Amino acid sequence: MVEEAVADALENARANERANAHFFAGDVRLALRELVERAGRPDVLVVDPPRAGLSQKVVRRIVEAAPRRLVYISCNPTTLAPNAAQLTEAGYVLRTVRPVDMFPQTPHIECVALLERAG
Repeated sequence: MVEEAVADALENARANERANAHFFAGDVRLALRELVERAGRPDVLVVDPPRAGLSQKVVRRIVEAAPRRLVYISCNPTTLAPNAAQLTEAGYVLRTVRPVDMFPQTPHIECVALLERAG
């Protein structure tokens, strides 16, 4: 929802001569359906939800969008787990989860998970 971040992403794509990426600002609960209609089904969808994790509605929107791969960046492994369970119930396979210690000497840990659509 941060338009400045989208502007930065567009600039980085231009600077790196990448024309195969598209960037949009919006609330995923409301914008993902329209985005899929405009740009087609994504090959890869990257999500970086707040500490509370993905809402049930956002999980439904992801399942509807049906990306082949989903990269889930989590600042709270305790909310990643139920979201990953919801996504596996919807036909995704959890391939890997990597912890990333970005805040040494603290109890905080990031995780990056890769889920792939089964079949």
